[in-house]
Amino acid sequence: MLFSIILFSSLALSFILKGSYENIFIVLATIAFYKQVIVNKNYKYLIYGILISFIGVNLVISFIFKDYIVIKDTEPIKEKKETLVLLVSEGEDKNYNIRERSTQIYYEEGYKAMFTGINSLYNYKSYYSKLGFSEFKHKAEEIAEKLRHSLGSGYRVVNSYMYSKPYFEYSVESIIEQGYKNIIICPLFMTEGTDYEVFIKRYEELNLASRNIAGVEVLEPFYNANNLAQLYKDEILNNIRKSGEDSGVLLIGLHNKNNLEQDILFREKIKKYIEDAETDIDVQIKLPLLENNKKDIIKSGEELLEYGINTLYVVAPTSAIDTMYTRHLINSILEELDMGDTKFYYIDPPDKINTLVDTLYTKIILMQV
Repeated sequence: MLFSIILFSSLALSFILKGSYENIFIVLATIAFYKQVIVNKNYKYLIYGILISFIGVNLVISFIFKDYIVIKDTEPIKEKKETLVLLVSEGEDKNYNIRERSTQIYYEEGYKAMFTGINSLYNYKSYYSKLGFSEFKHKAEEIAEKLRHSLGSGYRVVNSYMYSKPYFEYSVESIIEQGYKNIIICPLFMTEGTDYEVFIKRYEELNLASRNIAGVEVLEPFYNANNLAQLYKDEILNNIRKSGEDSGVLLIGLHNKNNLEQDILFREKIKKYIEDAETDIDVQIKLPLLENNKKDIIKSGEELLEYGINTLYVVAPTSAIDTMYTRHLINSILEELDMGDTKFYYIDPPDKINTLVDTLYTKIILMQV
């Protein structure tokens, strides 16, 4: 039994760890396999080893690997008159970080993580292995830096993350300790989906009113941002005009991560802007869901082909900052879309960060009037 548990526990840990730790557990799994199967030829306890290892490693992910966020009572040193703008987003390290990804799984999946932890971490690890590194924090800091420049004096802009350091709660504690009373929290989410709900729950647990911090405003997500929808419309039409070919557009939504109603609302807005702006060319548009069913997307693409299009543009407009998860989903779709001579292009507007900053700036200034 012992060697069966060592075998499958080591195998599971090698799936979710990287570097020297991965190699160590591969060696341990090999030794245990040799001892249990080759030498002893004992298959009796293999099934028990699988079950115990599966449960044990998932519990380790849920309760040992994840970061524990401990909220402390803090007192301000001296009151500051500046307005503190706190940006909150998912957060993702440049390289695969098992502790932070375990934390994300814990908050997003709850008790289900005790059954899905191994699979979820293995998937995250594979995203990094295939796609390289994450640009999430680089883009989040670019947003913060440009917003600092736009707002000027009288404001301080700080980044915080839900599933990466600096964690949201610790940033709030630091803000209170430094004496900020006027605080504007800006969730960098497109809709009130899974991650937004995690943010609201963790924000409410802080109970800032009990700390005499009453001047806190929380902005809504970006799904109502008309200028962002216009940006996507302009980028799509510019590409279509440059190609001079009959084109189709897949405006892909995120079913699992987003509020579906708000996701559809934003994509419908882009679709309407395109149809209202273009009367001289016929643009065929479909609105499939990304995670829901890849066959749905492929079917939508095939339906567009019936119109005789030569170029298909793939757009995922309902992700404020792309994570490794969304990048993986898009890449997997592009790899599976094989439609003969049709050309495929993924559109991600280069001016998107500036538009997000402009949206935040406008909301913040209007709030102060």
